[in-house]
Amino acid sequence: MSLRYALLGIISKQAVTGYDVVNIFKQQMIHFWGSTHSQIYTELHKMEKDQLIDHELVIQASSPNKKIYSITDSGRKELIRWAVEQPLKPAKIKDEFLIKTTIFPVLSDEEILSLLDEVIERETHTMDMTRKWKDHFKGQEDQDVGTLLTVEYGIRYAQMYVDWCIWAKGFIEEKRLLNK
Repeated sequence: MSLRYALLGIISKQAVTGYDVVNIFKQQMIHFWGSTHSQIYTELHKMEKDQLIDHELVIQASSPNKKIYSITDSGRKELIRWAVEQPLKPAKIKDEFLIKTTIFPVLSDEEILSLLDEVIERETHTMDMTRKWKDHFKGQEDQDVGTLLTVEYGIRYAQMYVDWCIWAKGFIEEKRLLNK
């Protein structure tokens, strides 16, 4: 159900197309929530049926017609109700690499170190790209504090992941030296 509120939050800031919603979702929420294109569009249709959003159809001659979504008064009230009244659930981590970590005992040290290097490279790239996006966003006149906070979270999360991988590599190396 949180996808609904993430989408309502996006639409509450400005009227947007479904394409815009998907892109904003991927840019701003990638660090803490995952969803597919089809899940987003399915939820948009449900939200419209529930009268939380509505759309204006824009007829285009050279491109497919597009819907521009905006939040309704009842959608805004529901979003606020959810934010203020809905109890927070404990955060859940869903990370494929942590599953791989659980099978490290069946891998060689070289394979483990290679996997850790892969994650370091991935997270460093993510951190660099997120910092560039943050710098670009900070230069804009109309800054959204929620977006800035979540982007900073993404940067810090990636940094924590890199730091943990570096620590894990040291741990593996130390274990390797002790077993010689």
